[in-house]
Parts: sequence; structure tokens; C-alpha cells
Amino acid sequence: MSADSEKNKILEANKKFYEALGKRDLALMKTVFVRDERAGCMHPGWMMLRGWEAIMQSWENIFDPDDRLRIRLHNVTVDIVGGAACVTCIQELTYIRRDPITMNVSVSTNIFEKTESGWLMVIHH
Repeated sequence: MSADSEKNKILEANKKFYEALGKRDLALMKTVFVRDERAGCMHPGWMMLRGWEAIMQSWENIFDPDDRLRIRLHNVTVDIVGGAACVTCIQELTYIRRDPITMNVSVSTNIFEKTESGWLMVIHH
């Protein structure tokens, strides 16, 4: 498979993560991460969460179905080494249904692993 094809699959996996985040979609989020103790996630201002159960609980606590989140990604890069990939980007999050409307801009690093079912996120930071 060509490097461009793999890169596109990784970018699709990354897009799926941000789609789940933006839509506050727990079912979709479950399809993004590896679901074992290797999984890691660091929300802004939090300590690193380790293990799928802790990460899923955090999403359940954070996601407000009435909240609306617009996400824009900038400066997206993909680096692939064997069965691992690193996506870095600047993420611009705008929380629309908050009073006042708030915006957060940060650098994100997402590490993916190639599995039998495709590229899955191992770390989100």
C-alpha cells in the first residue's frame, strides 16, 4: 500500500476522533481508540488518563448533549513509522452554546496504531 494511501487512512481516523468530539458522540468515540490499558488521553489541564475505561468515563463526564462544539484543525502533519503514526495539529475549539461563547486553541498530538480493523488512537494529548 502506498504511503499516501496510509496517510489518508490515518487522517480519516483522526477526522473520526474530532467528529466524535464535536458531536459529543460516545458511540463513535468507542470506535476511535484502542480499548485496553495502553490507551492514554490528556484533556487540557488534566493529568494523563491511562486505560480505556478511565478515558471512556472522562468522555461520559465531559460530553454534554446540549453543548455544541465547532472544531477547526490547522497545520496538520502526519508521520508514519511502521505500524505507528503521529498526527500533530493546532486544534481550535469553539464552544457555541456557552455563555459566553468560549474558544480554546491548543496543539494536539494523536498517536495511532495500525490494527486489523484499521488505524486506532492509542494516545490523545
